[in-house]
Amino acid sequence: MAVRSALEYARQSWQGAGVDPGICDTGEQVLAEVLNNVVEHAQAGRPHGQIELDTRLGTDGVICAVRDDGTEMPGRELPQGQLHDLTAHIDDLPEGGFGWHMIHTLTEDLSYDRQNGWNRLVFRISRDHETAP
Repeated sequence: MAVRSALEYARQSWQGAGVDPGICDTGEQVLAEVLNNVVEHAQAGRPHGQIELDTRLGTDGVICAVRDDGTEMPGRELPQGQLHDLTAHIDDLPEGGFGWHMIHTLTEDLSYDRQNGWNRLVFRISRDHETAP
């Protein structure tokens, strides 16, 4: 429920600042994927873990920073976000793993670091970026 509340708050803030509806849609989709990944993976088994979200309007889009005190990303680096072979038989397709491809595709300036026990993911949704499908 906290993720849903954060998404609603971010969207309302962006709309209140006059951000284009397409950027709001894309930003909400990316943030939903990022925040759900944090909850499902970094904060797994940690009912009192902390997640911080900072969004601001930049000169060429919306900039988002997500910080959490959960488990670090494997290898302390971003997943590559490779798209799976979609020509494979449906039974051979993985159940998940499509989110990082979407995040890489829909964002600019995507970065990850870990300092003092905190993960930090930063990205920008560009004003010039196409709306998410």
